[in-house]
Amino acid sequence: MSLPRPRHLRRAAAGALVLLAAPAPALGVQATPDPNGLPGQEKLQQLLNGLYSWSLIIALAALVIAALVWALGAHQNHYAAAASGKRGVLVAALAALLIGMAPAIVNFFYALGRA
Repeated sequence: MSLPRPRHLRRAAAGALVLLAAPAPALGVQATPDPNGLPGQEKLQQLLNGLYSWSLIIALAALVIAALVWALGAHQNHYAAAASGKRGVLVAALAALLIGMAPAIVNFFYALGRA
């Protein structure tokens, strides 16, 4: 059961829905990605590629360190260290997965927004 809203809030919500339902050309707003639109595009792409590479290297280092902690913890019967190592391996693997999927995720949502 929902509570009744005041009349002025209902009018504002209806107005917002009309604005959201209007197509972008009717509002006169358009956006098209243009790689040559701003100066320094090449440098920005190089910076992004370097950051992408560093993030994968850091994820790999985290995976190796966490696996080592897991192995040492299991070998020494230190259950807290073994559990921390397992968690670290999972986090590093998920981080690498998200890093690798980042361009596809951005492109997916961009295409979804354009539809």
